[in-house]
Amino acid sequence: MLYKWLGAGMLLLAGGYASVAMNRMEQRRLWVLDSYIALLRYIKGQINCYAMPVGDILSAADPHLLKSCLGDAKAPKGAMPTTLPAMISTARLYLEPESERLLRNFSAELGHTFRAEQVARCDDYILALGEERRKLAEVTPLRVRINSILSLSTAIGVAILLW
Repeated sequence: MLYKWLGAGMLLLAGGYASVAMNRMEQRRLWVLDSYIALLRYIKGQINCYAMPVGDILSAADPHLLKSCLGDAKAPKGAMPTTLPAMISTARLYLEPESERLLRNFSAELGHTFRAEQVARCDDYILALGEERRKLAEVTPLRVRINSILSLSTAIGVAILLW
């Protein structure tokens, strides 16, 4: 009988841990999107003030900003992508499909037009990503509740079925 109680307790702990892990993922999605918006603002400022090439802009960017765009602030230095498309591919897990599409379009357009046009396109993409961030911020509390309810309910259900 003791083993049944221990097993049920372990299942409940696993469900609780799954809930916490999924909720952290949802919060990290907002954090990564905020980081990309900050990166686009940085790129816009560098293009506007210094007319720097894209490769130089990313190499001069704050490493903490680039790591936060990847979704993991503890990423090792050797694993840091050096181009914007590579960064987007690395952070794909944390990006909504529409946000990823906007970022990929931005990276494809970057560096192929005049300075004034690039600054205007940066503004357009910052606004579009801001709207995506607003939408994500609205649904995040619902997703957190659903993740918590489903993982804990599943753990309770499995514990009852195995009893």
